[in-house]
Amino acid sequence: MGKNKKKQDKGPAPRELATPISATPTMIPSAAEADVPESGAALEAAPSSGSTSPVATESPPWSPALPPPPKKGRLQRLIPDLIKVAAAFAVIFIAGAIWYKPPLILASRPYVSYTFGGQEATDAKLYRPLAMPTRYYIELPRQLANRYTWFAVDRRREVAALSEEPRHLFLGKKAIKRSDPLGLDLEFRKLDHSEWQVHFFDDAIVFSNDVLTVRLDIKSDNVNSGK
Repeated sequence: MGKNKKKQDKGPAPRELATPISATPTMIPSAAEADVPESGAALEAAPSSGSTSPVATESPPWSPALPPPPKKGRLQRLIPDLIKVAAAFAVIFIAGAIWYKPPLILASRPYVSYTFGGQEATDAKLYRPLAMPTRYYIELPRQLANRYTWFAVDRRREVAALSEEPRHLFLGKKAIKRSDPLGLDLEFRKLDHSEWQVHFFDDAIVFSNDVLTVRLDIKSDNVNSGK
């Protein structure tokens, strides 16, 4: 009797749980950790969605930077301007020198001829001073009558004169000074027992005495003399 009472006191044995409990505990991921696989999945899914993603390009190999050009000094910057100023002064100086002492330029016009001892000759030389268009100088090939070699003619003043050989030089050429006298005016001048006659025509200049006659034909030149 006593044994049965004890058994009844124990009561029914507890039933086993329907689902077994895992021996290893499961950890619930945090919100930050849960987002990681989703973002990774999004990155993996991006290429398959058809959208273009920027492609990383290789950077060019590193090259050292070129050194900056040296700065020009103040004198070097002024050299071109100084050259221009020097050239302008040189032109002004040469122009002033030519105006003050014009060189004689051999010319072919007008046509020059002279008559001496009844014979006409055309071997005289005609010069024109540079920058003096109305002035002529005539050089005979030799001295005639122990007196006549150089003549000067000024068309503007209508003067023909017995002149001396130019004594000045300009760059190796014969030259005159603008302030020098023209020479001995021949008009009505009595030389070699005869009086000089000077005539300025539209197409010619003629001055003569009983010994020598000099003629300048304005419309002809020494190259095409019409002989």
